[in-house]
Amino acid sequence: MKKVFVSGCYDIVHAGHIQFFEEARALGDYLIVSFASEPVLWHHKQRKPSIPDEHKKVLLESLRMVDKVILGTGMKKGLDFEEEFLQEKPDILAVTEDDLYSDIKKELCARVGANYVCLLYTSDAADDRISVD
Repeated sequence: MKKVFVSGCYDIVHAGHIQFFEEARALGDYLIVSFASEPVLWHHKQRKPSIPDEHKKVLLESLRMVDKVILGTGMKKGLDFEEEFLQEKPDILAVTEDDLYSDIKKELCARVGANYVCLLYTSDAADDRISVD
């Protein structure tokens, strides 16, 4: 089984998130979605989430392409999911092309032998949307 891991705030789940989840899930057999907890969101962005963590978890779990939802509680900027990632040992960490923390995420991937995959939004063709480092 090939596990794919994604992370984000997902404060207001929208069509772009759904597309990202579908494309990430297509990379493997099992999609793990990690989202930043309320304390993490406050620590890094000085704002409260639009919906409580428990509600967001239920919402994300209800999506057909999502197999597991994890609450990221670490305070390291860009890696609030580090502990959970190391426990899950996924095969792939999927990110979007605007990821600001690619260097530290690539280092994290190297620690468990995971591939860092950047999903691009440059065309409508699925084959043109994936870049693997």
